[in-house]
Amino acid sequence: MTDVAERTYVRYSPDLETPRADEEQIIDRIIAALRGNNERAYRTYKRGLRDAHAKSHGILRGELTVPADLAPELAQGLFATPGTYPVIARLSSTSGVIRSDQLRGVRGLGIKVLGVHGPRALPGDTATTQDFIMVTHREFLFADAHAYLTVGMPTAMALARIPDPLLRRGSTLLAAVDQHVLGRFGRHLPQNLAVFVAPNTHILGEPFYSSAPLRWGDYVAKLEYVPVSPEAAALRGTTIDPKAGVNAHQDAIVDFFAQHGATYELRAQLCTDPARMPIEDATVPWPEEQSPHRTVATVHFAPQDPYTPERRAYGDDVLSFNSWRGLDAHRPLGSINRLKQRVYEASSNFRHQVNNAPRVEPGDVSELPR
Repeated sequence: MTDVAERTYVRYSPDLETPRADEEQIIDRIIAALRGNNERAYRTYKRGLRDAHAKSHGILRGELTVPADLAPELAQGLFATPGTYPVIARLSSTSGVIRSDQLRGVRGLGIKVLGVHGPRALPGDTATTQDFIMVTHREFLFADAHAYLTVGMPTAMALARIPDPLLRRGSTLLAAVDQHVLGRFGRHLPQNLAVFVAPNTHILGEPFYSSAPLRWGDYVAKLEYVPVSPEAAALRGTTIDPKAGVNAHQDAIVDFFAQHGATYELRAQLCTDPARMPIEDATVPWPEEQSPHRTVATVHFAPQDPYTPERRAYGDDVLSFNSWRGLDAHRPLGSINRLKQRVYEASSNFRHQVNNAPRVEPGDVSELPR
């Protein structure tokens, strides 16, 4: 393994991104299809939902602290100056419909850092927040927007129509096939199906990942978020009780924060080789031996009630999270992130419009209800 001090990190340049000529047309088709999912959910639930991360499990108030001793290549953008910032975090499941927490799947984390000043990633953005959106699978399930259209969209459309009992039986069947059939030949389910057979573990013990790269000031990085305080770290790998009910994750989060605080580390993995650590293909793992994740901040949440009715309403109906809402120094990169920019915006616009809810970007953490 190369010593950290000896590594050469890829410098950010706009020409690291190489979009397909037809990418905008592909994204247009995806947005149109997802609009149908939005409208179907509205007819079902009588309110607008996110087309991903629809069900929240907790809305947390906390602090992000940037230490004073970061290496120069890590001290970039928001992390260039030591300091402490208030944050609002939303824990969720990534489905676009309201599912039982007993179903296996991908969990999501949105972190909104407040009081962040500097040139913005998007023109006309006057907010002073920095959003980081992360999920529990390290690599994205689809390489780019084209793969999402051809493989991801059929999966998403089917899942939106499958009732919970059938999805649970399908998950159990897939797990058996993976273990007893494919496993005998050293093979496994593709990742877009494997996420539905992974153990259903406590969300507060899960690591989260940016999955796709972002600009890191003068460099390029992916992010990881891991529990480090003893009580939170002890939850790593603990499974959810099958008898805990349809809101098991919500209940577990509320019970935990009634007694404990939790601290997490935010870690950056800098790109050292764009061939082995590509920008446009989000399914390729970036090798740890080539560039390990290194801590750039801690995120701490004190004991609190993370799911009062007022907080839930604020987190679900008022707030929106978009990884493009932030500093240009942390501009999201690659096809999947360019897809997310437009998809998240279209979904947020629909949700706020049909719910007749104000679209608010908080200027102070006190705006989050107690």
